[in-house]
Amino acid sequence: MANSPRAHFSHIGIHVHEIEPMVDFYTELLGLEVTDRGRLPLPGDPQIVFLSADPEEHHQIALVEGRQDGGIESGVVNQLSFHLGSLEELRAMKSAAEKRGVSRFLPISHGRGWSLYFPDPEGNGIECFVDTPWHVRQPVVDALDLSLTDEEILAQTEATYRSAPDFQTMETWKQAFAERLADKQG
Repeated sequence: MANSPRAHFSHIGIHVHEIEPMVDFYTELLGLEVTDRGRLPLPGDPQIVFLSADPEEHHQIALVEGRQDGGIESGVVNQLSFHLGSLEELRAMKSAAEKRGVSRFLPISHGRGWSLYFPDPEGNGIECFVDTPWHVRQPVVDALDLSLTDEEILAQTEATYRSAPDFQTMETWKQAFAERLADKQG
């Protein structure tokens, strides 16, 4: 593991049967706030809802509708997500995973983060990601070319999302979310 960068646990994604009762449970009982929601460009057009109670984390839980019970392929966990410090570390993680036999990767730009998805040895979803300097309303699922330089990825990301209606610095988003949480607890 000496070749793997230090990854910090960030959030979990959960497959759910009915999304609104789950949103109500986590917001009303446990005090999380909806930070974003939308449809994923996947078969069935599933809804995803992002929840957090921490202004430093856009989401601590992602609820994804479309859970199917029965069979080993249809688990509750959508993914376990780990935060990395740089695009260099994201590339190093890919290289380290390849050395361990991982061959399926899905590099994605979410506008607010750059992610690399891959399975663990039993097929559970793993996401390693790096924050961008910006907040972009989610969900966003665009291709990420990790062969580009850091500067090229940064410039491409900013150019792609700058015209989005809610594009803002991550610091501005964090401050607004912290104020929203304080008002609710208030």
